[in-house]
Amino acid sequence: MIAVWAALVVAGLSVSVVASGSALRTSEALGRRAGLSPIVIGLTIVSIGTDLPEIANSILASAAGRGDLNVGDSTGSAATQITLVLGVLCLLRPLAVGRRFAAIAGAFTVSAFVVAAAMMSDGSLSRLDGLLLVLIWVAATAVTGRSAPLAETRRAESSGPGIALLAGKALLALAFVGAGAALAVTAFGRLTDDLGVPEYATSFLVLSIGTSLPELLVDGRAVLRGMGALALGDILGSSLIDATLSLGIGPLLFPTAVSAEAARGTLLVGAVVAAAVILLVSRRLHDWKSGLTAIGLYLLLFPLVII
Repeated sequence: MIAVWAALVVAGLSVSVVASGSALRTSEALGRRAGLSPIVIGLTIVSIGTDLPEIANSILASAAGRGDLNVGDSTGSAATQITLVLGVLCLLRPLAVGRRFAAIAGAFTVSAFVVAAAMMSDGSLSRLDGLLLVLIWVAATAVTGRSAPLAETRRAESSGPGIALLAGKALLALAFVGAGAALAVTAFGRLTDDLGVPEYATSFLVLSIGTSLPELLVDGRAVLRGMGALALGDILGSSLIDATLSLGIGPLLFPTAVSAEAARGTLLVGAVVAAAVILLVSRRLHDWKSGLTAIGLYLLLFPLVII
């Protein structure tokens, strides 16, 4: 049965990744119609689209009473995106960074992880904890969005599909994302049970890579097309969502217990994210040197999480 569960995890993640891409394209079109700048589209619409697997996983894992699976995937995805994905993007093409924008988004993300770790100190994530994390996301997104470079503001598009049609397509894609995530989460839980491995560490190191594929695929394509601002907004926005909305939405609906390992791991991720943010704001243009440094931060997580 182990091979069957593993195949179902891959199948579920594949459906979520493909559907996330469709939801992303539709969401991006909605953003253009609203006249948002590329970096704000990345911070909000695109980051929500690429984070749909984590959000769906949070709800489904919490509903199943698997709090560590939610924490491991949400925190692991944040770390993966701001280190591994960022590093790969810098290797593909030099990435220009708005330091103030990155500093504000990064400060909110690190602070959210510290707050979340404190919430987990009692061995649970309550409905109130989840609500606070979601509210932090709302406030952080509003403040960070206002710090986006004004020079990138764009006019709203007047041609193309209507807003109602775009919204309908987005909802359909969201349904497939949820279905794929439901399959992946259920199968992953059964796989960890059969293997007898720690749920938190496994979801942190393995499942988070699968749910971070949308960011890698979408942002990689964006960078190669000269849309570095959108990719940067997505990376920072996705990490922020993982630390707040993704981590909190499940417990908001279904309060769950979490382990001490999950709380310590959340603090660890906060420290790694802080290091990545310092790297981002240290210079405006990041090339292969920054890419290798970011990937090194990601690889450092493996022994630390296992220990």
